[in-house]
Parts: sequence; structure tokens; C-alpha cells
Amino acid sequence: MIIQSVFILLSVINVNAFNILVYSPSFGGSHTNFMARLADTLTEAGHNVTFVVPVADEARKGQLGVKKTKDVVIVEQDELMKSEIKPLDDDMAQYWETDMDSSNADSIFSVFSDAMLLSCNNFMRNKKVFNELKSRNFDVGIYEPLSVCGLGYMHAIGINKLIMSSSCALYDGTVAAIGEPIDFSYVPGSMSKSGEKMSLFEKLENYRLSMASSRMQYGQWDKETEIYKKHLGNDIPHWRDLMPSSSVAFTNSIPYVDFPRSITQKTVPIGGISVDMEMIKSQKLSIEWSTVLDERPHNMLISFGSMVRSMDMPLKWRNGLLEAIKSEPNVTFIWKYENDNLEWAKGIQNIYFSKWVPQTALLNDARLTAFMTHGGLGSTNELAFLGKPALMVPVFADQDRNANMLARHGGVLVVHKKELGNFKTIKSSIRSILHEEKYQKNARKLSELLNNQPLKPKEQVVKYTEFVAKFGPFPQMDSYGRQLGFIQRNLIDIYAAISLSYLFVISLIYFVFKFVISKTPLKLVKLVKKD
Repeated sequence: MIIQSVFILLSVINVNAFNILVYSPSFGGSHTNFMARLADTLTEAGHNVTFVVPVADEARKGQLGVKKTKDVVIVEQDELMKSEIKPLDDDMAQYWETDMDSSNADSIFSVFSDAMLLSCNNFMRNKKVFNELKSRNFDVGIYEPLSVCGLGYMHAIGINKLIMSSSCALYDGTVAAIGEPIDFSYVPGSMSKSGEKMSLFEKLENYRLSMASSRMQYGQWDKETEIYKKHLGNDIPHWRDLMPSSSVAFTNSIPYVDFPRSITQKTVPIGGISVDMEMIKSQKLSIEWSTVLDERPHNMLISFGSMVRSMDMPLKWRNGLLEAIKSEPNVTFIWKYENDNLEWAKGIQNIYFSKWVPQTALLNDARLTAFMTHGGLGSTNELAFLGKPALMVPVFADQDRNANMLARHGGVLVVHKKELGNFKTIKSSIRSILHEEKYQKNARKLSELLNNQPLKPKEQVVKYTEFVAKFGPFPQMDSYGRQLGFIQRNLIDIYAAISLSYLFVISLIYFVFKFVISKTPLKLVKLVKKD
């Protein structure tokens, strides 16, 4: 009887399962981890998930992040791509000393765009994978607008129920493409260095930077469209038609943390999906790491993520940070550092260097006092959920926005990367974040809020994906606003019409008054003036 019940239950689960394709090029760790978390969440819910990974960056092929999803299709680089691609890490060091602004935003990420284009061509050449995926009859396709190559691909293999998913809080290009407004006067763009309170100059730069970023994205996506049309047929729709047809747009934004902005009904914030609190709380630190934390009364973790390496930080900045570390002898600084050459730090007793750190386990440990981070959104969300005060040092891309976003809540300090070389500034900032109670109090308050929010990201992902699979697509949800020009979309035509009506009334009053005066007898006018 029990066996029969189990068989019936499994049959029901199998009937209700959907076939879901998650397309995620191997690129940045935070991007892949986010998409992997979506895949694992849907796998845990009982669905058949295929995680497709075109290898854009060979060095990060092993950082896929999937744990529950077993059906992983890795599309390796062929000989042609290997001969054309440049190792991304060779170019990443430039972002330490390069400041991005509106003058270079549309070209500064050419290393990423080039890798995506090569990866797209490589993916399209692999006909074996294409035929295999086409035979699986997927119900839903999930992609990140880091690339639109997967959009054309999904259409070609018969997927018309699409979900766009952004590992960033927002991509400037996608906001306009799906018809959402961008409120430049108080919402920082994805690459903005300003917070929500902006001066006139900052608003102008916010606008120009967002436009430059969108041009860069559109340029790459247009080229990718040419690639997938070349390989799959000219009848495959353009990305400008496919992207707005997405039934849902997941975004890695936490409403209680992010800058408030206007969104359409199809945008669903699932920020924090990559922060698995149950798993984090179950982690236990090894004896080695526990011994490190016990050595001194305070501990500070230093990590600049996986894309831009600490080892590439300019030596003068490392030395400035080193002097600040020496000024805190009662603090152990755990520094994620990718190189064995540590001569520059010789003799400093309170630094523990490691090429890898159990970041979430350390952040969850009460003995860790504070965190110094680059402000990648993955680390930012972990920080917010785990309630640690932090010193945020943005390096590139959306990291300035993420740092300013979290600083609004009072648990972090933001320091410009060039100030790492300023001993006094960095020393003062480290001391404040380590020893001033207000930062710890505010960080814990935000953590408590996020861990008790009414809508859980995992539940949102499962429910919306299943809804799209059953009832999508939803063409009626395609915002008409994306078809309007700048003048119509921003009501400039309405303001102009109102202004003209006021001008007409004022002009009419003026000419009537002038006419009356001209017809008034001269003697009466003189009498009026005399009186």
C-alpha cells in the first residue's frame, strides 16, 4: 500500500514537472552563481532543468555554481574560438586604475563584448548540441541579457515562453527595451557613481552614463543578432522583438534595499535568491579557519571578488592598505589574495592571506567583525542578509551603485578605490567600521528585516516560472511605452500643448487690452492718467 502511494505521488510530480532551459555563459562568478541558483531552485521544486553553459571564459568554466541541477550542458570552445579569444584575466587589471564615466562607458567593456560575440559564434557552430536541445521540447527558457545569443537560439528550438533574468539590479539597456521608464533625476543607472540625491551635474552624468551604457549593450546585441540570424536563419526575430516578448523579468533587486523606481507588472524582484540562508547557517568552519578567528579579538575579511584580483591592485595602494592594517594590531585581516608572492607584506603579523576563503561561512560567524568588499551585487546581498558592517571599495561596473545603495541603510562606509593609497583616509575608515557601534547596529537591523520579508525570492521564482509555463506567453503585457518616441514618452508634447494654450490665452488678453486702449478717446485716457 505504501509502495503504491509513493508510486502515485511520483507520477503526480512527474506530470506536473516542466522542462526548463537556463542559458548561462561562463563569464563572471556572480552572473553564473545567480543563474545557477535559479536552476537549482527550480530543480528542487521538481522540474526538469537543463543548465546550458557556452564557455565564454575558460578560466571560469569550473565555477558554474550548480549543485542540485545535474543536467549541465557545457559547450566547449572549439579550435577557432581558442585561437581568437584572449584570457579575460589579462585585461581585468586595467579596471583598478581606470575610472569609468560617460566618456568611456560605451567602449570600456569591449573585452567582455568581444568574448560574448566569440562565444555566440562558437555556440551557434555546435550543431550537435542544437539538435539535442531541440529534441527536448522545453516549456520555458530563462536567459540573462548579458547576452541575447540565447534569445535567438531559444526561438529556433521552439521556446516561446521566455523569462529574462538579470543578476544585476538593473541593466540600463533592458529597462528601455521592455518599456519601463528610467527616472534619471532620482534613480541611479546601473553604472552611476551617485546616490539618489543628485546635484544638477550628477543628474546630467547619470543620464549620459546610462545612455552610453545602453549604446554599448545595444551594439553588442545587434552584432549577436547578426550572428544567430546567420546560423539559424534570417526569419529568426531581432532581439528588439524577442526581449519585450519575455513573459517575466526577474531582477536581482531587493525592494527593501534598492533605490525605489518605477517598474512594469512583468518585473519581479528576486534579490537575495543567491543567498541560501539555510545552507549558510548549516556550514561549519574548519579547525584552521576557526583558529584564525580566535587569534585576536577582532577580525576583518578583505575580498575584491573573482573578476578583479587583489594581486593586480597597484602596489602603492596595497602599501597604503598595509599601513592601515599595521595600525590595528588587535585585528586579524583575512585577505583573499591570488598570488604566493607576498614579499611586499613581509613582517606583518596580523594578516592571513588565502587564495580562497569560505566567504559566507565567515560572514555568518559572530567572530568576524567587518568586511572590506568591492561591492559586487552577490557580495552586497550576502552582506545585507548576514548583517555585517562593511567598508565598500567599488572597482568597476555596477559596484559604485551597489555600494551607494547599501550605504543608505547606515551599515557601510564607501571609499573610493584611489583612497586605498591614502593612509590617513583608509586608516580612519577601517577604524570607524570596526569600532563604531552604529554601523553594527544598522547592519543587524537590515539583516533582521530581510530575513523576515513577506515574499521569499525562491517562492517567487518557482511560482512565476510555473505560471509562465502553464499560461504564457503574455503579449498583452508588452508595454506600449517602448514604441513611443522620446517626446511622447516623456510627455513633452503634452507640456508643449499646455504651454501653447497658456501662451494663446495670455496673447489673447494682451491683444484685446491693446485693442481696447487703441479705441479709447484720447481725452478720456488723459483724464484717467490725470486722476
